Order: sequence, then C-alpha cells, then structure tokens
Amino acid sequence: MLARLGRAAALAGLLVLPDPAWAVDAPTSEEGQALDVRRLAPEQRRRLLAGDTIAYPVLETSETELGAGVAMYLAVPLSRAAEVLTSSDVILKDPSITASGLIPAGATVAALHGFKLAAGEIGEAQDALDAAAGARFNMAPPEITVFRAAKGTVRSTDRAAVLDAAAGQWHALLLERAQAFQTRGLARRSGTTDPAALLRVAAGDARIIASLAPRLGEALLRYPAEQSPTAISHIYWVKRQVQGRPTPLLIQHLVDVTPALALYVERQFYVGNTYNASQILCAAVPYEDGVLILSSNRVSTDQVAGLGGEMKRLIGRRQLRSEIVKRFDRIRAALVRPLGPPDRVESP
Repeated sequence: MLARLGRAAALAGLLVLPDPAWAVDAPTSEEGQALDVRRLAPEQRRRLLAGDTIAYPVLETSETELGAGVAMYLAVPLSRAAEVLTSSDVILKDPSITASGLIPAGATVAALHGFKLAAGEIGEAQDALDAAAGARFNMAPPEITVFRAAKGTVRSTDRAAVLDAAAGQWHALLLERAQAFQTRGLARRSGTTDPAALLRVAAGDARIIASLAPRLGEALLRYPAEQSPTAISHIYWVKRQVQGRPTPLLIQHLVDVTPALALYVERQFYVGNTYNASQILCAAVPYEDGVLILSSNRVSTDQVAGLGGEMKRLIGRRQLRSEIVKRFDRIRAALVRPLGPPDRVESP
C-alpha cells in the first residue's frame, strides 16, 4: 500500500505546498461533512470539543482547483483569537518563507529591495532572464520581453550581475502587479494564467460565514471598492521555497474584527511560478466557552489537470488539509501558551 501511495505521489508531481505530509487530524472520508457555523452536527461538536480537527468540503469548480476546509475549537475568548489571527505573523512566519516585506500604497521599487536571489539560485535567475511563454513562469508577454531585454545588459559569466539583473526585474514586476491590484483589484488578467479567475470563485467561500459577514464575498470581488469600514488590508511581497524553487508571491492580507467574528483572508494574487493563485479564508466565531476556528483553503495549479487528475487531486487535497492543520498548530501554540512562573517577591 505504501509503495502504491509513493508511486501516486510521484505521478502527481504536485507539491504545490512545501513539506508534504500525510498525517492529519481529519476524517478519512474525502468528502467530509458540510459545516454550518450556526448549528454543528452532534458528531462534529463532540469531536471539536474533544480537541480534534474536523474536515469539511470546499467545492471545486475546475480540474485545476484544489479545495479543503478544516475546523478546530479552542477554549479562548474571541478577543484573544483576534489578536493572533489578525497578526501578519500568521502568514509570514511560515517555515517555507525566506523573505518578505510590506508594499504600502504609493510604494516605490525600494520596497522590494529585500527580495534577492542567492548564489545557489543562479539557475533560476538565468531561466527568468530567458523566460518564454509557457508554464515555467507566470509572466505576461510584455513582462517576458522586459526580462529578456535585461539579459542583454549583463555578461552571462558574471554571476553576480545575472542575479542582480533577474532580481531587479522581479522588483519591477512585483511592484507593478501590486499597484495594479491595489488600484483595480481582480480586474487585471495575467498573461499565461488568470489568478483572478480562481479568486473570483474563492470569494464564494465566504458563504460559510454569511450569517456573520453577509457582504464579505461581494467585498472580495469588488476590492478595493465598497470595503467594510472595520476591514484592514495590507499587501506583502514574499519569497517562498516551493518545490525547491524560489517563488516570488504577492499576498493580500485582509483582516476584520467585529464583536461576533475575527477574520483574515490571505489572497495570493500573483505567484511567479509553480502554481497559479491561492486563497485562505480563516475565521474565529464564538462557540461554547471558546471559539470555533475554521479555514477554507483553495489553490489553482495546472499540475493536477490531465492524465491521472483524480489521483493527483486526491493527494493534493490531503496535502492541503495537512498544511491547514500545520497552520492551526501554529495558531494553537500562539493562543494556548502556558503561563510562566510567577514573579518572585523578595521578602522584606
């Protein structure tokens, strides 16, 4: 059985998320059970209060999508959960992220200078300067032209110059993409991929908390227009290791806290290579004596389409759920820290 799973994993070629893992505190049923935050099924309630995580389905709409949902219960107040969930550490402290930075409104290319390519990434730099239409890089034709033009400004034997040239072009591309998103949201289409297509579908995942945030789905579709007055949005550039490749990302981190809900939405609206786009919608709502924390995750990748697609998606969903549980473990660790020793009081 393990050998067959190993062959299946090799067939999938997936690994759209780093460090794949099979162990997950979730039911073995691939479909899971629908989650209603207003009224949980008795078995869901029992498992959650016992400390388990439970899986629920996230509807996929194409052969290139993967969707998975996981929920857990923690006996902490909503205000405490909100402190952790709205921190950028939730997304930026992932072990696969090697560098990151904020891109504020009106930023210049200087905001991207922390994105660098290391000496061991010379092959990736050379490939970027040789970029062509296809699946290796998610670049529009004008962006490909600019990268290839930059190649002519450096000697191929000057490794440091090649690294700097490629990094410099990534700086410009990421800034332009970030500014386009800040101005027009999902209106822009990418060249070889259309991340906006997945993110439009993913906005529908807000239906799971529609009773608490009825306009969230519409706000995600219409960003930057008509946003909640309590919502805060930041754009980050991220360098992440995916399948052994340095992958430049642009992430919107949107948070909103009300007396009934603590919410964050992570939208990876530009991914430089390997996969196309991703959204994580995570919410904490009051439940029993604590909070119910749920996460609906969705990713778009061409690697699960075509021959063997069903097996690839099966493996991919399991891996996606496993990654949610890893993030939940980090959230749990931040929320349920043991108290330190009491302060020592000196005797008079």
